This record gives sequence, C-alpha cells and structure tokens, in this order.
Amino acid sequence: MRPIHPAAQMGIGLGILGIALSSGACQRSPATQGGEAQPSAATEKKPVLTPRQAEAQKLLERRGKVPFVPGEIIAKRKATVARSTAPPPQIRSLGFTEERKTSGGEVVFRLSPSIGTTMARGAVTDRTTEAITALRDSGQFEYVQLNYLLRIANTSPNDSRFPQQWHYFVPSQAPGGIGLPTTWDTNKGSSSVVVAVVDTGILPNHPDIAGSPNVAPGYDMITDTFRANDGDGRDANPTDPGDANAPGECNGDPGSPNSWHGTHVSGTIGVVKTNNNDGVAGANWQVKVQAVRVLGRCGGSLVDINDGIRWAAGLPVPGVPNNATPAKVINMSLGGPLPCSQSPSTQAAINDAVAAGTTVVVAAGNEASDASDFLPAGCDNVISVAASDYRGHLVTRYSNFGTVVDVLAPGGDVQRDDNNDNNPDGVLSTVEGGYEWYNGTSMAAPHVAGVAALLLAAASGPLTPAQVEAQIKSSARPRTSAQCPRPCGTGLLTAPMPSPGPSPTPVSLSLSPSRLDLQTGGTASLAAIVTSGGSPVAGETVTFTSTGAAIATVDPASAVTDAAGSASTTVKGQSQGSTSVRAQAQTATAEAPVRVPSLSTLGALAMAAIVLLVLRRL
Repeated sequence: MRPIHPAAQMGIGLGILGIALSSGACQRSPATQGGEAQPSAATEKKPVLTPRQAEAQKLLERRGKVPFVPGEIIAKRKATVARSTAPPPQIRSLGFTEERKTSGGEVVFRLSPSIGTTMARGAVTDRTTEAITALRDSGQFEYVQLNYLLRIANTSPNDSRFPQQWHYFVPSQAPGGIGLPTTWDTNKGSSSVVVAVVDTGILPNHPDIAGSPNVAPGYDMITDTFRANDGDGRDANPTDPGDANAPGECNGDPGSPNSWHGTHVSGTIGVVKTNNNDGVAGANWQVKVQAVRVLGRCGGSLVDINDGIRWAAGLPVPGVPNNATPAKVINMSLGGPLPCSQSPSTQAAINDAVAAGTTVVVAAGNEASDASDFLPAGCDNVISVAASDYRGHLVTRYSNFGTVVDVLAPGGDVQRDDNNDNNPDGVLSTVEGGYEWYNGTSMAAPHVAGVAALLLAAASGPLTPAQVEAQIKSSARPRTSAQCPRPCGTGLLTAPMPSPGPSPTPVSLSLSPSRLDLQTGGTASLAAIVTSGGSPVAGETVTFTSTGAAIATVDPASAVTDAAGSASTTVKGQSQGSTSVRAQAQTATAEAPVRVPSLSTLGALAMAAIVLLVLRRL
C-alpha cells in the first residue's frame, strides 16, 4: 500500500450520487409527462434545462476532493500480534486512543474530541499523519489507513410512467434498452432474493413505495450524528432524512441539495409497486430491496461503509443485530477517486461478502477517467459498471472506463434527447416528491443489480457470485469502437432471455494432501481443488469442517477458490486421536483422514526411522 498523506486530499468523484455528487455521479432532471421512446434522430437534440436542472447538473458534474474523517485512523493488527498488545506510546501522547473494533477486526484509533476541537483542521491533519507513521513504524499492523469519506456514483407493466423508461425497452424500441419486457414474460423476479442498496437510505412513505411488498428490513449504519442528520447514530431505521449541506459545511464543498439517491437507485432495482397503474416500474416486479444507510451529509466514512457491506451479506458487526435477511446482491453506487490499494479494509469487506455468497455490483465512477483509480470500482471481486446512453453508447462526457470495467449499462444522459420525446434521456426513478431523471454510473449499477436478482430468481439452484458475473458478462451485447471508444467491458447489459433458468455447473472436489499426520499443536495446510469438466473453477465457496474438533480444528471454515480452483484451510492438531476434515462445494464433498498420534507413538516412529537409516548405511 502506498503511503497516504492526509494533507493531500484527493478528488472525490465517482459515479455515485444521485444528485449532488461527486464527479457528476448523476444529474437530475425533474420528470414531465412524455410519450414512448422512438428511434433517435439523425441530429443530436439537446433538451432545454430549467434553472433547477441546470443547477443540479453543475453540482453533479463538479470535480471535488476525497475528504476523510479528521483524527480517525483504521488499522489492522497482524495475526502474529496479540490483541492485548499496547500500541506504540507515541499514539497516546498524540491524543489517540483505541475507540472500537470494526466488523473486519480492525481497530479505529481516534483523536480525543477534547483535543481535536481545540485544534485547527491543518493541525489535526498533521497530528493524524504523525500517528499513522507511528503505527506503521511499530510493526504491529498489517495495514494503516485514513477513514476516507465516499460520496454518492414483451410483457409491459401498466405503470403510467413506464413509457418514459427507455432504459428497460427492447433494442427495437430503444437502441440502449436492456430488453426487460421479453424477460418479464416468464421471470418477474422472486421475493426470496434480497438486494441490499448500500447508499443514503430510502423514503418508505413515497407513494410508489409505501405498502410495497418489496421492502426488506434494513439498517442505518452511520455513526456520526452530524453525517446521519437524523438526530442519532446507528439504528434499525434506514429512512433517508436528506443529505443536503450548506456551502463550506463539508470540507469547503460549495453545498448541495438533497439527492434522495438511495431511493432512486432502489426504484430501479424494484422496490416500487410495479404494474400498479401508477408511477414507474422496477427491473424486478417481485424482489426484496434492503436499504443499508451509510451515506449522509458530507458523504459516508469507510468504517460505516465496510460495516454496511458485511452486515448486508449477513456477517456479524459489533454492536449491531445480525441481518435476518442477508442479501444475495449488494449495489454500491458510491465511491471516490482513490485506488482500492489505499483502502485494504474495503477490499477485505468486499472479499468477506463475496465469500459469503453475495454478488457485489459497483458504479465505475463519473470522472471520465480510468476506473482503476477509483474506490470501490477498482477493487477485486466486484462487477464494475460503466454508463451508456439511449443510443447504447458509452457516455464519454462523464462515465469512467478501463480494463477493470466489466459491463456497460444504462446510466443516461440528461443533456440529450435522442428519442425526441421532449424529456431528458436520463434514467427515470423515484425521489422525494415524485420522480426524476438522473444520469450517472450510479444509475447504471442498479440495472446490473436488478438483472443479477432476475438471474438468481430463475436459477434452479444456488449461483455463486462468479457465476452471476460470468452470465452477465457473457450475455452482454458487444459494442463497436464507435459505441465504446474507450474500454467499457464485455458490452451492453442484456436482461436474461426466457428460460427455465441457469443451473449451477456440477463440480468435482479433491483434497491435497489426501491424509494428514499431525503432532499435538502442529499445523498443516489442506487444499481443496474444485473442477468442472476437468477445468478449475474460480470463485467457488468451499466449506471445511472437522468431524472431531477436539482432535483437530480447521481455520478458516470457508474459503473461495482462486484461478487454479484451489481453496485452502489450516488444520491444527489438538489432542491424540483420529478424525477427518470434510470439504464441500455445492453438492460435492471430499474427506481427508487426520491422525494425531501420542508422543510415545511418535517416539517409536522416530526410532524406527533411525534404525532404517542405520540399516541402509550398512
């Protein structure tokens, strides 16, 4: 990980926020009535923006900076360092104390408020830099980083605004449509599939959401009461109170209105009451959308975001009740211009969610730059999504691009009206007071999350995140160099065609070594090799269990296969006896016998070995 200097704040951009976001995450345009999309005109037509639209566009496309929480540090102790080990003494003399543990086992060091409030921001930054240096130099920690703040990145329903949702149409009606009406003939989604929207929260009383059966219980993960803007910290109410901020209130930010970003994203996935003769449609007619609130006034801290990722996937978070309805898909339309390597804590949270079987979809960002320089778009184990317009072209005006992008999806462009319906060609969805057209990679990502939910609903068995990603990428419509002048993944997202649904590929499982002999207290690595048709299977979750934990234990209890189809665990001998370690991947199982002999047996074996050596020399 490269050194991080707090004073060098990096631009926050990322396709992420609905309306007031960094790097033009998404522009918004008040919705008006209009007809169904028609083929694009030969000449480009730009809609006339109202003063409100122009203000929103300027706000959403600004290039800002990546802020961080002053006086806070995230640090992960090395596995070889005891948890009771005291941090270097300089930390306490600088006014930092260990505040709490995160869901990833990291420690959050915080500058005492009584000290921080008496110092200028520059002085707090300098002191944080000193503390980071001291923690790194101590050799106790695997990584040390700032707590950055990220920002917001032919069955037809009878909903009255559906004719304006060109992004769902079949290609013959809108070149950039993803073909959902064809899918809806046989697959409208399933209430057994939960999609978590890690974002600004939701407006449960919106007319198109109130009473919807598609709402799953969520959580508000924001710890800081200022950012939360709802009078308290973490609680079970993910209602969005608004994220507006006054000029200068957020690290010199020029100010921004409420975005209602999480509600817009959730509407696209399917939290709305689709086919109810009113409002808009969602990609899924039946689904469970779970709001996990991590973004508030001035954005969201990585500690809250990382905890939100794990909670959504059903993993434990200190001080928070477990998620009773874990998500199979997570949508994160958020981020900032920060390489993933500078936040190993976020990569660890994503890895944990994927290992738990959750597909993670993220916005590529809205800086018209290489997505590999953005968090979380440049992280491993995510589906990174760039934005397309009505024509099915990469929106080069704002969308990030690059080799880390996996797929292109409708993000819209409110500066165009290629279907000549006198409405901006943005993505229409729910916000406070009704509906609005936004554009941005924030709007593209939920289309992919919605399609992922449809794939899971149609599957006859469980699908791993790697299988979901492979199906999305392989079914995308290829783009030409004119449609994508910069790398934009495998093509334009296409909704799954009617079928009984994809089935998981049968796998085979073998263990290496095939048996283990351990001393008491001794350890050995055991690798599970997963193949299908003789080829290695990557991204497959393997669980390990010991049939006699008093004799031998395994750690970790699950792992995800790498490119060679291998996933490993460490087996430790506990006491004399014989047992076995069982591995399972899908329905395939394999066992390796484990023997922990007594010391006398080991001594006899050693003596026999010596005798054999002597005999050989003779």
